[in-house]
Amino acid sequence: MTPFVAERRALRLSAVFASLLAFTGLVLGLASGSVTILFDSGYSLLSLALVLLSLLALKQARKPADDRYPFGRLTVEPLAVLLKGVMIALVCLFSLVSALWILVQGGRLVTLDLALIFGVVNVIGCLVIWWLLHRYAKISRSSLLEAELRQWQMDTWLSAAVLLGFLLTWALTQTPWANLARFADPVMVLIIAGYFLPMPIRMMRGALRELMFGEPLGHVRREMVQHMADFDITDGDVRLAQVGSFLMIDIQLDKQKMEDADNIVESVEQHCTLRNLRPVTSITLVT
Repeated sequence: MTPFVAERRALRLSAVFASLLAFTGLVLGLASGSVTILFDSGYSLLSLALVLLSLLALKQARKPADDRYPFGRLTVEPLAVLLKGVMIALVCLFSLVSALWILVQGGRLVTLDLALIFGVVNVIGCLVIWWLLHRYAKISRSSLLEAELRQWQMDTWLSAAVLLGFLLTWALTQTPWANLARFADPVMVLIIAGYFLPMPIRMMRGALRELMFGEPLGHVRREMVQHMADFDITDGDVRLAQVGSFLMIDIQLDKQKMEDADNIVESVEQHCTLRNLRPVTSITLVT
């Protein structure tokens, strides 16, 4: 299976699961009166919209250069990730405000039987899709799939926290402090949304870095320089920028080594292929 096929299958699978969980959550959320379930299902609906956005971005990024876009559409992938981060952050902020409003109004009772059923089903569903996407991510190392994995990671922990919260709420109803159970639902939203808010912020920061052609993170530079050491190319001769699954490489080459240019480009492409990156290589001749 090629990285492109794996990425496309993973995103389509994510869209199917997101739609199933979202609509199930909406029905149970409205029936139980739980703002926590509505927040979780709203996030799943958002995930569905974002998966469709990822599929569109993947299709656009694969289009070749043309007269309108002579350098291709390299920035489509990080732009999609940026939009994902913005939308997830807005959902978290809206949920925080809604939960505070419910607390001010005196809390809200929920139907715990339906809430517990939702919690169990949602945790199992999120774990399954997270595991499947993780397997596809081993084949395709793209920023879109990485963002999708972070989304489902967030949704999995969110669902687990919701289930734990409902279990604790049920336990609270069996104590003399049962009247406090009406505050449990909005308090859970405050804790969960507040805890996960940094994740979309990290997504936006990483996407902005790529949109500005920033230096790739991790060991990409060190591995690339080591790979080209046989051509007597040093760290100062290489400029790198990662934009989605594209790796932009500019190599400063002495004119006396011009005969090595083809071998260098071929070597760079082989190195990137092994790491599921798509190279955009250029040679700058220096005297």
